[in-house]
Amino acid sequence: MTKTLENIEEGRTIGVLNFDSNEIQRWREVSKSKDNGDEEKVVVLNLDYADKNVTWDALYPEWIDEEQETEVPVCPNIPNIKVPTRRLDLIVVKLPCRKEGNWSRDVGRLHLQLAAATVAASAKGFFRGHVFFVSRCFPIPNLFRCKDLVSRRGDVWLYKPNLDTLRDKLQLPVGSCELSLPLGIQGRIKMTPEITCLDLKTNLKNRR
Repeated sequence: MTKTLENIEEGRTIGVLNFDSNEIQRWREVSKSKDNGDEEKVVVLNLDYADKNVTWDALYPEWIDEEQETEVPVCPNIPNIKVPTRRLDLIVVKLPCRKEGNWSRDVGRLHLQLAAATVAASAKGFFRGHVFFVSRCFPIPNLFRCKDLVSRRGDVWLYKPNLDTLRDKLQLPVGSCELSLPLGIQGRIKMTPEITCLDLKTNLKNRR
């Protein structure tokens, strides 16, 4: 991670999410510009925790009333992140990674990635910044695509997402708890601990 930090362009405005005070201070030191070392280049992004009743099973229930004869399904509410008014060149997020086999089924981890996507997608015009994840585990490939992965070094994942695609994805419900597409149309990639960029490319080739 240290080598990656050293290569960050001077003067960039960095948004940081889910870092402690010591880590935030380190980002402040990295982002200092030689011309104006006193200028604050780090924006601390704040995100409220989701309620404890927002579980993975609530977001991805085993059974859904697809015909919606009894009631229209609604996903649990997840707090939205407050998008900063300043333009961010880099969004840095530390993601948790549980040691259990079902590490991908972590509501907090999903919540953080949705927040990062929301901030990135808020950029105006054709500007495309970077999203920088620190995690031992693979980021969600159906939100941050393999083709948008610029670089990976150990626990560091650097993406340059297509913002139009990201905005479209954010219009979808958080999980399968709420149907967003007509019956019979599959528009999702199931998130499993085993899925990787290589797996996705292999699956696509097999469907041709």
